[in-house]
Amino acid sequence: MEKQLNLVLKLSLNEMALRRVAVNLWSESLILAAMQRVRKFDQGSSIISRVVWEKILDWVKEKVSELVLPESLKERMMHLVRPVGREIVRWKLFHEYILNDISDEDFDIRTLEQLCWTCTGAVDYRKTSEELVRLEILDIEKRYRLACLYCLEDYIPVLWVELPEKYKRRFNDEAYPLPESMVHLEYYWASVLKGEEFKLNDILPREFVDVSSTYQSYFKYSACEGSKAATEYFFQKLTNEERNNALYGALCAVLERATRLYHLSDVQEKPRSDVFCYLLSLMTREQRMQVFKKHPSGCLIFFLDWPWQDLCLDITVQIWNFLPESQYDYVLDKLENNIFISCYFFPDLFQKFFIHSPSSFRKYFVDHECRYEIFPFFSDFVDVEDAETIKVVLGNLDSGYRMRLLSNNRFFNLLFVLMSRDKWHLVELCVGEAMLSEKDREILKEAYMGFHTRDRRDGQWKWFFARICSEDKWKRFFELLDGTSTSTPSTKCSEDETLRPKLRDSIHGEKYDSSKKLKRL
Repeated sequence: MEKQLNLVLKLSLNEMALRRVAVNLWSESLILAAMQRVRKFDQGSSIISRVVWEKILDWVKEKVSELVLPESLKERMMHLVRPVGREIVRWKLFHEYILNDISDEDFDIRTLEQLCWTCTGAVDYRKTSEELVRLEILDIEKRYRLACLYCLEDYIPVLWVELPEKYKRRFNDEAYPLPESMVHLEYYWASVLKGEEFKLNDILPREFVDVSSTYQSYFKYSACEGSKAATEYFFQKLTNEERNNALYGALCAVLERATRLYHLSDVQEKPRSDVFCYLLSLMTREQRMQVFKKHPSGCLIFFLDWPWQDLCLDITVQIWNFLPESQYDYVLDKLENNIFISCYFFPDLFQKFFIHSPSSFRKYFVDHECRYEIFPFFSDFVDVEDAETIKVVLGNLDSGYRMRLLSNNRFFNLLFVLMSRDKWHLVELCVGEAMLSEKDREILKEAYMGFHTRDRRDGQWKWFFARICSEDKWKRFFELLDGTSTSTPSTKCSEDETLRPKLRDSIHGEKYDSSKKLKRL
């Protein structure tokens, strides 16, 4: 019997409690005061802002470590710190961006203290905006714009009366030459309040205009802009017939727009996964299957956004059959983006995702790893000592592709770093999970001996190899490959921490930059 897709997040009480604790830690006054200094968070951001962000993360993690909790729960909490903190960053930067033409001021601690949260650990954009409008913390112009953006129709007429005439004059033009960043809904509500509904279709970009229904036009526009509150508002304005006609087209437009913007993503962009899941929940099973068939990878990546990962496995079961190999790279890039840029990674999710993937996807995963200067995924698994994920990945690869991964020079470099740190339990795990035949052991040993000999002859690395990894360690490593090692595994860190290489640095010492990975042509 085919499993039905459930689009309701059903977290355990334990998980909701952990996320609530994470939210409380981020909501402390000292943390929010520091968050005022985070102004950019993209590839072109300032060094100062990134340093501040990393310091705040360390600060919150230190608070987690001080909690009186079992170690297993603390470990889970550590995985929650980044995504919950990033929720604040995304909300802050998005709203500063759309309000900066009114006054170029960063949100202060009073504003950040008003953030409203869902039980899933996500900022509730509509409730937060309603709170800011109600409490009059912001200027009247900003409160009016927020009310329009989230269709707070009980507040909009009152705020309109209070607006200065100078600000109202911007809505008097016959034509609306709006810049791309302008909030079109602000003009929508001004036209409605002035009784000038005939202007409504002139406000939107042409691609969204539906001559049959103004509400359909704004429903589609709001969905593509990622405004769940406005999408819900305009959907309620549609007739039953209009809803049936508009729903499928709007969701496809959301997916197509998300695909176009994927490589131009910016933290100032509002997350669209809430809108996607809302629209999908309104569809019949047949309509959903049509969407999955037409946009399999696009649907899948929306469920990788926080906090929707818990539904990811349910959606993948329905989508794998429709996902062509040509879109595997897109999915892997999104997974990588979540881990290294969006800042959240849940090992159990990745493990289940990998186990349930078809063999063709797992093979492509190896191809994807081997095309880069540094393994995008394995470098991170090893760096955080995620033994379980390493075990799952190696244990679920076909022998040929497992050998291709292990015999790669980059994998050898990972093992070298582990040896330098005395992380022998991970070295033995990597070699042991390979389940090598005698022939494969010989092939792997020959490859590693070649890498080792070549690097020791390199004058640049001769001192480095001698200082970081002694001959005794190399002897132990090759005995391990032979299956003759009797040494007791050690988890002790290297005594010389100042010389410990970081896996996110390239083998030549250059800082890893995910935007400059070297792909095959």
